[in-house]
Amino acid sequence: MQTRTMCAEHRKPINHRLRRREGKGSAGFTLLELLITLAVASVLLSVAIPSFETIYARNHLATSSNQLLSALVSARQMAITRNVSTTFCAGNPDAGCHADWQAREFIVFVDADRDGELDAEDELKMFERFSASEVIEVSGNGPFRKSIVFRPTGLAQWPGGAFAAGRLRVCAASALPSNTTDLVLIGSGRVVTEQHDFDGNCPAP
Repeated sequence: MQTRTMCAEHRKPINHRLRRREGKGSAGFTLLELLITLAVASVLLSVAIPSFETIYARNHLATSSNQLLSALVSARQMAITRNVSTTFCAGNPDAGCHADWQAREFIVFVDADRDGELDAEDELKMFERFSASEVIEVSGNGPFRKSIVFRPTGLAQWPGGAFAAGRLRVCAASALPSNTTDLVLIGSGRVVTEQHDFDGNCPAP
């Protein structure tokens, strides 16, 4: 009996000390601590937001240029393997080759009469909208302003039959290293890429 009474007496002050500690721990943030937290958060955001914008622009630049390069390579390869003339241009199935790269769309089709126009008898092989955003600008010179006809030999020509060479510029209007990828159509009909840094600007090719 005496032992139980002593245990009870010793237990009371222990519980009392625990309650006092719990009370101190639930006091929450002081005003100074809250201000310091907000200051640190604002600094972190000021660093993170520009980094996110750079990553966003770089990803769209890579995705858009790779998609366009893949379409050009596919059009040439189709002309060689199927022994038919194949045309690549900015356009859609309804309007045909409209040459407006800001519409962010292109088509590839078997061009029976090699006129660079999507006619009723031509076979549409590809229609895509490339992955671009408001930070991406696309422009072209030479045959990219109209259409490129790949012959079964792999050579690239204007619709009229003349030799075709030019460049399609995919540019991120953002201050990131190498903000431009040029898809350069060379004499053999092959397409090679070139990287350029225009300091966040996107001049026409």
